[in-house]
Amino acid sequence: MWLYHYKMPQLNDSFIEKKDFLVKSLGQYADIPADEINLLADIFKSRNIDKGFFFLQQGDHLSTVALICSGLFRVFCTDLLGNERTLAFRRAGQFIAGYSPYIENREIWYSIQALEDAELIFINFSDYLALEKRHPCWTELTKNYMTELYIEKEDRERSLLQEDASTRYLNFKKKYPCYEKNISQYHIASYLGITPVSLSRLRASLKKD
Repeated sequence: MWLYHYKMPQLNDSFIEKKDFLVKSLGQYADIPADEINLLADIFKSRNIDKGFFFLQQGDHLSTVALICSGLFRVFCTDLLGNERTLAFRRAGQFIAGYSPYIENREIWYSIQALEDAELIFINFSDYLALEKRHPCWTELTKNYMTELYIEKEDRERSLLQEDASTRYLNFKKKYPCYEKNISQYHIASYLGITPVSLSRLRASLKKD
């Protein structure tokens, strides 16, 4: 495979335009050497997704991981009664993927939908796993990113179990100040674990206070 017989790839214009953004985004999780960054020119691809369309859907067997260059996504699942449960939101500089389903070789149990017109750069999981074998920086990146996801998951579970709806909503606004303008009441309510009607009443109550 080319990953094990290294030669400097030709950097295309599209990759050069996104290189600084890529370095900054990956640098949140690990110090990636310049040679390793340049390797991505041959394996990263770009994709645009229109608002309302999906990066992946429940039941898929997708094997890619993507970095959001622009736009906003929601991660959600649908229960047996057809109700949507919003798990998370993802914005520019964050990753979206079906990591655990790929590792466990099973169908993806959630969907990832664009809430705005979005641009991604993505890589096949098989290529990413080859990068991990090539240089320890990629394993470090994976470890640190997965740790962040675990902390996010634990915080969300604690919030749903221990906080009332008002506290969850105020913490949501504090943590994601720009989201409320770009996300529908329906999706925010789903994320908070309440109905849109309850969210509307909660907002009205907080305005009076």
